[in-house]
Amino acid sequence: MRPLPCLVKDCRGSALLEAAIVLPVVMSLAFGLAELGRALHHQHVLTKTVRDSARYLARVSLACPATGDANWANAQSAATTLALTGQVGGTTPLVGYWTAAAFTVGAPACQTIMGRPVQVMTVTGSVDYQSMGFLSLLNLPPLRLQASHQEIHIGE
Repeated sequence: MRPLPCLVKDCRGSALLEAAIVLPVVMSLAFGLAELGRALHHQHVLTKTVRDSARYLARVSLACPATGDANWANAQSAATTLALTGQVGGTTPLVGYWTAAAFTVGAPACQTIMGRPVQVMTVTGSVDYQSMGFLSLLNLPPLRLQASHQEIHIGE
């Protein structure tokens, strides 16, 4: 066995000890940033699809109030599909865990502005973010991603 003063001056194995101390911190930061980036991307996609869906409704030819129009059910369904898939006739969700139930197309109310009937179209999306596992590893609750957008109906 070597005497204690010799062990204090010996530098062999110090890199391994430093790596053992630093590596968990660096890996936690890397996985945390990847998880945050993925969550921000899903929030961005949700915001864009809700906006596009409301803009689509704003351009559909509807009577005032829209809920009494025969085209309203078709427009509402198309707007929900657009929000979910990114296409009016799409079938595959933009994000795998999203469902049509996550999107709400609000019934527009007919208002009079400057003597003209106007409708405000509202589309809302709200989904629970499905983590890659890092949030559950830290015992954090799931994030709730939400977006809402309103557009004034302008017709065709």
